[in-house]
Amino acid sequence: MKRIIILWVITILLTIPTAAFAEVTPGDRLIQRPEWDGAIMPYQWVQGAVGYAKQDTDSGDATKWYFEPSFIASLTNLPLEIGARTQLIDFNLDLNNTSNDIDETGLGDIDIWCKYQFLKKPEYFVSAGLLLTLPTGSEDIIDPAASGEVNLELFAAGRYYVDQDFAVIGHAGLRMNHDADVKVQGQTRTLDGETQFLLGGGVIYALNQKLNLQGEINIATDAYDNSDNDAQLRGGVEYQLHPDFKLRSGLTFGLDDGAYDWGFLVGCAYTF
Repeated sequence: MKRIIILWVITILLTIPTAAFAEVTPGDRLIQRPEWDGAIMPYQWVQGAVGYAKQDTDSGDATKWYFEPSFIASLTNLPLEIGARTQLIDFNLDLNNTSNDIDETGLGDIDIWCKYQFLKKPEYFVSAGLLLTLPTGSEDIIDPAASGEVNLELFAAGRYYVDQDFAVIGHAGLRMNHDADVKVQGQTRTLDGETQFLLGGGVIYALNQKLNLQGEINIATDAYDNSDNDAQLRGGVEYQLHPDFKLRSGLTFGLDDGAYDWGFLVGCAYTF
């Protein structure tokens, strides 16, 4: 069924006419982590998105629905970008050979970041930033977005324009995860935090003035002791309904055991 849907989407997109004056702007961002980009947001950007993810684990089937609001702003006359986001998560784990399933709803961590663009040329941009998670995540939710701890991430990112309608984006980073507590069947378990190495990249291609296609792959080493690497492949679409309003969606496929097997996200972004 998933293959049929993907083929149908590709067929529709290939029939959409392109335009010679289409371009990828600094405000066009990849779906997963918009801060991982050498560009600086040229305006204020607010997004609301709904997502779903599913994973088959040794303990049982894990699923989550989440609502993710986010905000990005640039500072006047400075090559500086700030942003924040969080998640409201509904998490479910169907435990094997037991009726004590986990079904919890709660808040994830709040991510806040600041990014400085130290190199800007017509063909490429390079930036570096710092991200901090505030410990608002619920310990009843077994998900990296709800660690309930203060974590620190340092990253560098670049954007290169192959042409005005085709941009290549890449990032590298280092994330320090604090030990995290999670509750499973009434018992608290401590996960030993690890330092993660982050690496990834993607492309944005503008089919016309209103529609762009995206593809990205992101890899992170294990966040906690005895966990697995998080590797994800993602395809996305961004459609501009209005000069200040965009629809954004993406499909994600996990490439390692530390990632959800698959998921999707649908959202809209308003700029001002």
